[in-house]
Amino acid sequence: MTSVSTWFDALAVGDVDVAADGTLSLRYGERWLQTAGAFPLSVTMPLRAEAYPSEVISPWLANLLPEEEQLQVLTRSLGLDQADVLAVLTEIGGDTAGALSFGEPADPSRWAYTPLTRFYGTGDAQEALERHFADLGRRPFLVGEEGVRQSLAGGQKKSALAVLGPDGVPVLRLPGPDDVLAIPLNGAPSTLIVKPDNPNLPGITENEVWCLRMAQAVGIEAAQATILKASGRTAIGVLRYDRRLGRNGQVLRLHQEDFAQANGFPPGRKYERGTLRGLDLMTLLETGRHVSASDALALLDQVIFNILVANTDAHAKNYSLILPVAAAPRLAPLYDVSSVLPWPHVVQSYAQSIAGRKRTPDMIAGRHWEEMARDIGYRPTDVRNRVQDLVDKLVACRVKVTAEVAALQGATEGYVTQTAEAVEVNALRIAGRL
Repeated sequence: MTSVSTWFDALAVGDVDVAADGTLSLRYGERWLQTAGAFPLSVTMPLRAEAYPSEVISPWLANLLPEEEQLQVLTRSLGLDQADVLAVLTEIGGDTAGALSFGEPADPSRWAYTPLTRFYGTGDAQEALERHFADLGRRPFLVGEEGVRQSLAGGQKKSALAVLGPDGVPVLRLPGPDDVLAIPLNGAPSTLIVKPDNPNLPGITENEVWCLRMAQAVGIEAAQATILKASGRTAIGVLRYDRRLGRNGQVLRLHQEDFAQANGFPPGRKYERGTLRGLDLMTLLETGRHVSASDALALLDQVIFNILVANTDAHAKNYSLILPVAAAPRLAPLYDVSSVLPWPHVVQSYAQSIAGRKRTPDMIAGRHWEEMARDIGYRPTDVRNRVQDLVDKLVACRVKVTAEVAALQGATEGYVTQTAEAVEVNALRIAGRL
């Protein structure tokens, strides 16, 4: 039997065993079970001595890997089968979503960061970032590069970098004028997720940054985001919410899992529709049972906001839980939010059925909110009032947030305005039908 160890820094969390027939099982280590502040890998795998079977651990592990073309290119580079999730994680799982590493422990004494300018041999930071974008197309997550072991979920091209302050030390903030973007090496924690623009979705960088900053403006906790300007393109820079600062200012990892993992769905079932049904709206909202009552209401706010801005791609992997050390799970900030309204060629129907049917933003009516409320045990009046409240705040904050995003270096004002106006029209239409 083959076994791969799972680590939280230098602490062994448990072993994933591979049986002769290829099935997996997870057993927490005895020392981990006795460690003060030990956390479970998932709400589907509470701490216990007995092993968890393949049907529990396999989908959870698969959700740590990239998807679609990114996974194909990556596994081809590694010479591995896409289906051999554990082998892929052993190769690239040094810095994943959350706090865990696979195959070998994190050794802080070996951590290092290489500035992009040094890595690509140029003194121009924007040129280095441009080369990095091109590099990601050839080898996702710089697979094969000595010392680089990282993985992020999803099908979009992206990178996990670190922001270094003027003194060369990693900092947990969006990059400022004197900061440097760097590649983490030897298991060092990244602090910034970088998503290059997409020619098929013109204005995506302005769109997503506007949506996330609007969420913050209306009182929803959301990931901090900005626009990164390269020599010819732009990217979205998102500060990692699964990181925190220690007492001495060092960057530490927080454990997290997305709602696909929290409900036992493989990544291929992140959407509700299909022959194998994925996460529906009721199950999504019921995932709030793992968090406090205030966080459960915050989850409802996230769902409402995604509907108001027409984020039709808000699937199961776009909501997450944080499983902090020695504390109950809590809701992660809102992330991966963009409005589909500027792109008519993109699927316009929401990722989950609303009131039992596939619906587009222009179909949402008051009775749909009432049915949603009844399904999850909320008073329909309370949910309608919350929708109206968020619409009122969105309208009140539109001018300020639009000006703020348009002023960012690299922003194209027309794209920012296009997003703002389309979202406001959609939100007001929804409010008018309450």
